[in-house]
Amino acid sequence: MPAPRLSPTATLVLAVLLDQPMHPYEMLVRLRKRRDDRLVRLNPGAVYHAVDRLERDGLVERAGVAAHHDRTRELVRETPPEYPAFPVGLALVHDLPRDDALALLRERRATLAAATDGVREHLDGVVARGLPRRILLDASFQLHQTAAEIAWLDATIADVESGALSWTEEPAAAFRFPRTASPQETS
Repeated sequence: MPAPRLSPTATLVLAVLLDQPMHPYEMLVRLRKRRDDRLVRLNPGAVYHAVDRLERDGLVERAGVAAHHDRTRELVRETPPEYPAFPVGLALVHDLPRDDALALLRERRATLAAATDGVREHLDGVVARGLPRRILLDASFQLHQTAAEIAWLDATIADVESGALSWTEEPAAAFRFPRTASPQETS
């Protein structure tokens, strides 16, 4: 029978547990110290639940190594659909006045830039002190993703400001939906 599919939280807990046996609260402290709370929601309940499940499924002992490796391979290989909220906002932002949309895009850009200030220098510093770069792949990936989003925001803001991205142009007829009567209008 194949090992049960581990949640991302359980996979992180198992990684810490395989490093050395410890109490779930110690695992939580270690996961937070490693800054794994950037990757998943970490709270005592989540860690205790993950440990209970790992014990129930017999994965706390050496059998957990194979399950950990298998799940890590899946997490890296798979490309499941993800549904972040920002694209939903982008799909609807055209309904807002131009100045509101610009203000929101600028605010998001400033928030992202502030969150990444000094992160690259910090990563370079811990690598210079001896932490292998491979251990920081997740942080490096997130930093690159954020940089790409900032670059996209910069280009989009510039296009809206210059008029290259019109806020008043109507869609061509082929892209307009006919208005349907509401139930109140038909009665």
